[in-house]
Amino acid sequence: MNVDTVVRDTWSRVRERLRSEIGDRFFDMWFERSRVLYLKRGVLAIGVPNLFIREWVEEHYGAILSQISSDEIGASVKIAVKVDPSLFREMREKTEKMEEVVDAPESVESKDLDTFIETAGNLMATKAVRHVTQGESPPMNPLVIWGPEGCGKSHLAAAAARLFPERTTLYRVTGEEFARRFAWNLKTRKIDRFRAQVGGADALIFDDVEDLAGKTVTQREVATLFQDLGARGAQVLAFLDCHPKDVPDLGAGLRSVLLSGMLIEIEPPGEADTVRIAETLLSTARRRIPSEVVRIVASRCGGSVRRIDRLVRKVYAFSGLTGEPVTAAFLDRHLTEIAGPTDPDERRFETVLSVVEEHFDIDRSDLLSKRKIKVLSAPRGVVVWLLREHGGETFKAIGRRLGDRSHTSVYLMYKKWSELIPADPELMGLVNEAGRRIMTVG
Repeated sequence: MNVDTVVRDTWSRVRERLRSEIGDRFFDMWFERSRVLYLKRGVLAIGVPNLFIREWVEEHYGAILSQISSDEIGASVKIAVKVDPSLFREMREKTEKMEEVVDAPESVESKDLDTFIETAGNLMATKAVRHVTQGESPPMNPLVIWGPEGCGKSHLAAAAARLFPERTTLYRVTGEEFARRFAWNLKTRKIDRFRAQVGGADALIFDDVEDLAGKTVTQREVATLFQDLGARGAQVLAFLDCHPKDVPDLGAGLRSVLLSGMLIEIEPPGEADTVRIAETLLSTARRRIPSEVVRIVASRCGGSVRRIDRLVRKVYAFSGLTGEPVTAAFLDRHLTEIAGPTDPDERRFETVLSVVEEHFDIDRSDLLSKRKIKVLSAPRGVVVWLLREHGGETFKAIGRRLGDRSHTSVYLMYKKWSELIPADPELMGLVNEAGRRIMTVG
């Protein structure tokens, strides 16, 4: 790779300043195995060994890297963190410990009812899936199963696909996949063939129905599909993250079809069941995961098995970087650093900032600064609205978070964006997504 000498020298100065800012320990952990890839069009690209380090650097050091780089270059610079294959190979050779914990925990094929742990919160949904896949009476069509992220809906959908009799013509799809396929077949004038394929199935498993929110034409297609399949005796199973009445931008037609079926809620498992499920998932990892570790991590994840699985693996990846064994003492020292704050208010605040930063592609330091520029108006307005509506925070508390603004200025900001957000479909989609994510952190 040919990197200009000036760029290398600039990166060298950035590294030295960064080391002095964050200290030797954190610099060696996250940047020792980094290199500059290029500087062009106002973007400084940095190579790191793997996805875990990339995500960590972006989340925790993106703002300071941008600031230091901009100071050194004399112009505004954005940071792009990329996985460098050569660094990945080097790190893989040196740290077998890291390789153990980033392996995928399980394959889709392992998701059946034998590996689905029944709890009080999912028992009715499990029984209903068994009932409809075996064609028993009375019929439940459509069967609509809803519950928050991480409570096992996708596992149950995969299990249902394996429970239907062998000769069943089955079509399984997510809301996003269906919308994409539907649009492509319309564009290529193959819609009749697509409708025949889907509409000719004996069973349809439709996951993540909420992803159809705002897609009016696709919703009408799905509503008709569900009705046609039900009319000829085919089984429809639909899975959602919330009750159909609570899905934003869902048309009356599709909402009515969903509400006409058998609706069953999956409730998040209690802590003991969450630990039991997580231990089952993590048992496929090469490293044995002690129950004590899973229990401590579970207390931070609000009943979401998916988040426990991800966080436990991040814990062991962090251990691989520091060289420390994963013990209760290790978790006491580092879990907040890895998983974020324990206080629910702080976790909600972090979630709001992350969602807004990602959507508007802005730096947190700008968002929380006292700078008054037009480009920051909408992001700040959304932050204020979310903290008030979903965080339940006072205007005074929100003002303290946003650069010590006055109660009055925050109130006026909230009033303004309370009118603008509902009138903008894009912003409504953003705040609805943020609301779902906030609910998962408590």
